[in-house]
Amino acid sequence: MDFQSERQAITVLSDIIVKSSVSLFNSTKFIYSLTDDDFYNCDIKDVFKIIFNNFYDVSPLEAMGLKINPQKCKAMSNPLYDKIMPLILYSFAARIPVLKSIKCNDDALSDAQIKAIYERVVSRGAENYNEAVSESFEENRKLLKFKKPLKPYSSEWYKTYLYNYIPALTEINNRNVFLLGAADILFKMFYSNLQDELKNRLITLDKL
Repeated sequence: MDFQSERQAITVLSDIIVKSSVSLFNSTKFIYSLTDDDFYNCDIKDVFKIIFNNFYDVSPLEAMGLKINPQKCKAMSNPLYDKIMPLILYSFAARIPVLKSIKCNDDALSDAQIKAIYERVVSRGAENYNEAVSESFEENRKLLKFKKPLKPYSSEWYKTYLYNYIPALTEINNRNVFLLGAADILFKMFYSNLQDELKNRLITLDKL
């Protein structure tokens, strides 16, 4: 795909992925804080509405009284939970090959451009800590090359990671059951929104 500035296009697309991974990470903390003292005090539908209204920045949730400080999210104040941030970024990076399916004036991103976006995202901190995410960039690229569909993006790797490394977040109690249930919806919808944003931005960049 031809761009007026290929470097700028790669930067814009990779930045969308990086910012989105930060927002998804923070969203998990905001949702967990929702279950603190005033359990269900805020409507989860309103929380999701704010998240997906501008998923680059979920800080407006603070206006609802939600906090992601150690007091509200004690079980998440853990270096092992911090590893989820680069894992989210990696899980998004592994799916960058799907961008090749987006056509603009019968043109599409080249393999080299796809690889360049991936490498830039990885350079921003993506890491598959202890192989927690089963997908990989190369495997997904091969699957798509042979027109085989990828599995739907989900929170399964996230929940498995919590079970393996942060058992305090998987004990059976109201807070944890709410978090794990909400994660199923959150991750699926978040990735769908990210795909749409990348597609729209790619079309816009192609017109420049």
